[in-house]
Amino acid sequence: MVEEAVCVVRIPKRFMIDHMERDLPSPTIVRETKANYFVHAAGPEFDELVSDARHYADPTATDCEPWLRLAARALLVALGKPLTAR
Repeated sequence: MVEEAVCVVRIPKRFMIDHMERDLPSPTIVRETKANYFVHAAGPEFDELVSDARHYADPTATDCEPWLRLAARALLVALGKPLTAR
């Protein structure tokens, strides 16, 4: 039997904590450090996290605090994702 490889990525905690506090689907946390979570980078929960980060990273978004926008941008930068959906 062949096991499927699991991709784990390191992301900053701040945005993930806010994301989870809003009861949104969140990727599984594998491990944590003082400043980061290591999460599974696959599945609809991960896609939801990235989509949420893109929404708040948008400089035209008026529905968030500045710290949340910075945290969202930091998450996208850590993942190497573009700040806007293409």
